[in-house]
Order: sequence, then structure tokens, then C-alpha cells
Amino acid sequence: MILYHYSEVIMSILYFLFLTLLPTSGDNIQIEDAWIRPANAGMNSALYFNIVNESGKADTLYKATFEDAGMVMIHETYKDGDMTGMKMVNEIVVKPQTAFELKPGGFHIMLMNLKKDLKKDDKKEFELYFKSGKKIKGTATVKDKF
Repeated sequence: MILYHYSEVIMSILYFLFLTLLPTSGDNIQIEDAWIRPANAGMNSALYFNIVNESGKADTLYKATFEDAGMVMIHETYKDGDMTGMKMVNEIVVKPQTAFELKPGGFHIMLMNLKKDLKKDDKKEFELYFKSGKKIKGTATVKDKF
């Protein structure tokens, strides 16, 4: 009888540990190769990176923050005939087991009305917010990469 009771306790503990150690939808999202275009204070720049989703669930980037910008938006570059432009998008869905690249000529994080100069080799912090509740802090290097 006592042995049976201990086995129930042990099984309960193991079950609890199993559930708490399972990854959630945002736990396996990483940011790689983050970089920013150089720009002077008062101007605009863009932040680029790869979002790698190694989880089994899609997640959605809906917000980014950057301390040295007056405004931050998720943008997409588009082409309409001879015209190229940018438009704000509300979110980027990153499918499970994929990577999503934010790059020049595509999706990017627009950094508007910079409060400070962004000089080559500077390191700048940013934060990304996902609908799963995951917040990821990243560091981007200012690069002359075109």
C-alpha cells in the first residue's frame, strides 16, 4: 500500500515536470543576423534580421521597439509597375519549422525620426513582440550592407 502511494506521488511529479518542460509556441523562436543601415539623427533607417521558428506552431510578430527611434513600424517594400514603395503591415506570420528573412527590398522594421546617429559598427538593442506572448531582445550591428 505504501509502495503504491509513493509510485503515485512519483508519477505525479514526473507528469508535472514533463508539462512544465514542454516548449511553448514562442520558446523556439530566435533572431539571427540583425543589422541596421547607418543614418544620421532625424533621418530614417531600417532594421533587418532573420526570424527562425524551430517550434511546431506558427507565431506572429506584431510589434518592435527601438529606443533611439521616434517611431517604429513593420514595413514591406512593394513594386507596382515602375514604382517602388513601402507600406506598413500589422504583422508577420512565421510558420513552424521555417525562417522568415527581413531584408532590403522586402519586409523590414522601419526606424523613423532617429534620436541619435547610427554609425558603422555601433551595436543597438531592439525588442520584438509576438502574439504567443514571447518577447525577444536582440542586438543589431550598424553596417554598410547594400
